[in-house]
Amino acid sequence: MEKVNWKLSGKLGSHWIKVKFYQEEPEDKDAKRLKDVKFCQATKLAVIHPVILDKTSINCAGAHCAFGWSDSSEAFLKNCREKNNMPLGTLQSILSRADYFKKSVAYIGLNTAGIPDLVLSYVSPEQAMAIVKIYQLHTGKNLDTSLCSMMSICGSVAVRAHLTKEITFSFGCEESRRSASLGKENLAVGIPQILFGLFVDGQ
Repeated sequence: MEKVNWKLSGKLGSHWIKVKFYQEEPEDKDAKRLKDVKFCQATKLAVIHPVILDKTSINCAGAHCAFGWSDSSEAFLKNCREKNNMPLGTLQSILSRADYFKKSVAYIGLNTAGIPDLVLSYVSPEQAMAIVKIYQLHTGKNLDTSLCSMMSICGSVAVRAHLTKEITFSFGCEESRRSASLGKENLAVGIPQILFGLFVDGQ
């Protein structure tokens, strides 16, 4: 299961990034400690080299909210109002339904050693359809999803997949699509650890 990202890449295509949440600093000498990055940007960098992030690493107020560093909520709300030109009440309603950790994490590992809490990738609609089909084949259920144009990779994919233990999809937000270099044909998907076995034989 430690190499689930490699196996998923072989089976479903695209690069899969392992995501692990820590309360203590991980001992991974091969991982880079990044500074002044967005979470979505860091997922792109992790394809090349393992990455460790903490509160001081991430310069995005939305990601700070998603990972439980809620002192940034007012800054994020202000930033959203400026970018989206939405009424304050509308934004507050949207963000009240957003996915975030009530208990903050201390560190986030991307492609670090060990078994991840989830894996995420940027896939085509065809790959997304294949994921849903496999899910339905094994569970006999339809896949429900919640879509939001804010906190889209950090909250709607990473945090939501971990909290709900379900597959999550997101079309991204303007910032994440740019920072993660998503093409017009790509969307984001997260698969929690509990569902790895549906997609990778022998897990």
